[in-house]
Amino acid sequence: MKVLPPVSENKALEEALQRAFDDEVKAYETYSAVIEKFGAVFPFVNIIQAEQTHQEALLAVAAAHTVTLVRTVPETISIPDTLRECCELGVAAEIQNIQLYNELLLHVKDFAEVQDLFYRLQAASYNNHLPAFRNGVVSHASSHATAEANPMAALEGMMGQWGEFSHMAQKIAKGDVSQEEITKLLSTNFSFVAGALIGAVGASVLGGVIAPDEDQKSEDAKTEA
Repeated sequence: MKVLPPVSENKALEEALQRAFDDEVKAYETYSAVIEKFGAVFPFVNIIQAEQTHQEALLAVAAAHTVTLVRTVPETISIPDTLRECCELGVAAEIQNIQLYNELLLHVKDFAEVQDLFYRLQAASYNNHLPAFRNGVVSHASSHATAEANPMAALEGMMGQWGEFSHMAQKIAKGDVSQEEITKLLSTNFSFVAGALIGAVGASVLGGVIAPDEDQKSEDAKTEA
């Protein structure tokens, strides 16, 4: 007869699964709202399918542990007025998702299949969703950029933002940053900030994640599909 974990561990598992599910639902509903406002735009139309798959995977592993997940839709979802800002919102949301799984993984060490799923969902955010939104920020920034009348003023503006960027990178690496702070930093005319920010903190944010081998990447692809 299989011995069940103590009640306290079951409670921790239930809370971890519910928090993961809530975050995937929030992402799905937010990206759905973007599509409703702007149409079937990239990368939202692709990523929303993955978010649905992530929810289904969480429901399946929860059911295997007799955990019932409650689907709660956010009451209000504020969508920016431009696709660039929407992609910035996506970058912020995916960074927070990665941070969330770093935390949740600490509470499911006794449940190998749950831990494996959390790693794969986190990897999907880091390897697929985050780069897609980052590229979206750069793409939309480039498409709307105009030649600067004063190149030196633009350079001075970039240098002035570097201190704020460095401070934010440190906060993200420590997991102590809000979505609003990330979005505020990305809301700039200098598209390099988005790429530099992710490049600076990527390794730190995912320091606890073991890089998947080729077999694991195949599994990630199945989850992402």
